[in-house]
Amino acid sequence: MTEALKTFKGYRSFGLKGEVRDEVGSAIDLHVDREGHCAGTYTRFHGVTRFVIIGDRAWSIYDEKTLNGSVVDAQFVGPEAVAAAKGAIAKARGKYVESSAAELTAQIAFSLCRMDTAYEGVPASVTTAEHSNPRTKNGEQRVALTHTVKDGEVVVHVPKTGRPTPHGIEFEIADTPVVVDVYDVGVPVEPQRPDASNVVKAEDVRGLDPFAK
Repeated sequence: MTEALKTFKGYRSFGLKGEVRDEVGSAIDLHVDREGHCAGTYTRFHGVTRFVIIGDRAWSIYDEKTLNGSVVDAQFVGPEAVAAAKGAIAKARGKYVESSAAELTAQIAFSLCRMDTAYEGVPASVTTAEHSNPRTKNGEQRVALTHTVKDGEVVVHVPKTGRPTPHGIEFEIADTPVVVDVYDVGVPVEPQRPDASNVVKAEDVRGLDPFAK
């Protein structure tokens, strides 16, 4: 398990696909590197957000289900929030919403794009590990190696035979379980900055989040 953890902690880039087990259960599929690049999709209540992060800037584009969810949320706040949500939707529909990367990655699912901080709770080595029975995933026999940490566990999924290459990992961010497969290791992450004509500023569509303070 220590070899698997050291390998994972040493990656310069990779893809992650799985779920963030927050209060609603969110799915994430992204590619990230240590140079501040990240791109992928985030799914919540079947609504899909596509996002791009380059350095200190981030861009998110929402599908219709996600946009309409803003109106549903706003109904719990009041008529003014509903009106603000509808106005923001009209501006954001089919556009990328630009924000700071810090603002976007403050959310747990998107914090996986911060290779410098997201995996601090994953140890680089362990002194004990439990070994599961093999299970088949994606046509491969894998075993789960589990180590208990403070208030939780870290689990690494590796092939049954050969080098213990981490093909999946489970850990927690702010007490929220994250369960993801690891793939596309070492593949360059080269997200494209959206064209300025297809971008709106986050401050102009604040009504999308009626609960924002």
